[in-house]
Amino acid sequence: MSVPGRLVYQAYQSFWSGFDWLYPPQCGGCGKAGKRWCGDCIGSVQLIIPPVCPICGKKQKANKVCEDCAGASHAYTAIRSWAAYQGPLRRAIQRLKYHRDIAMGEILARPLVGFLGKLAWHVDLIAPVPASLARLKERGYNQVSLLARPLGLGLELPYLPNALLKVRDTRTQVGLSAEERQENVRGVFRADQRLVKDKTVLVVDDVTTTGSTLEECAQALKGAGACQVYGLTLARSMID
Repeated sequence: MSVPGRLVYQAYQSFWSGFDWLYPPQCGGCGKAGKRWCGDCIGSVQLIIPPVCPICGKKQKANKVCEDCAGASHAYTAIRSWAAYQGPLRRAIQRLKYHRDIAMGEILARPLVGFLGKLAWHVDLIAPVPASLARLKERGYNQVSLLARPLGLGLELPYLPNALLKVRDTRTQVGLSAEERQENVRGVFRADQRLVKDKTVLVVDDVTTTGSTLEECAQALKGAGACQVYGLTLARSMID
């Protein structure tokens, strides 16, 4: 990281640290007072480490393409997730997503900076999975942007929240089968050709299960001229 980039990222972190001083936080994972994300909860995270499918990132017994990906043609090049969507990490993400604890975004994005650096993907820009206008009105923010923005700062990559748009509302993916998830998000994203043409795009989301949302984002981006699309999520549901 360059010196100017490091200073900008440090300033962003300092802003949230100052916010903690003014409004003492509770841990998003266990509720313990004093930190947004305590050491005990960090230590309990189940990291998703190889072997995984080199395409969809699903846990495997060996580093080889899984059966699902062997019979499919994905628009994305690869998906990776930092950790399993369970325990304190699940609760922390839910606080960020449903309980307006927006300070969780910066602290949860920190491990993604190092994680993406180790993947050695060469990307040109970062785009968050967009929320619909109705969901933005309901929550007041897109929780994925709160992860993607500090990730861009930490890696000195352009963060372009308008590279992808969600053009219609969908029902929640929670509780849907793989087929229902795919149908639920079919054709709901649109990419801005002016921003993504001939670019390698990293799409960021909070949680993935089947990868259907990231696949639809990738299809929209490739249709707008992106040359490659990668997907990165903080967590992965292990039910697939």
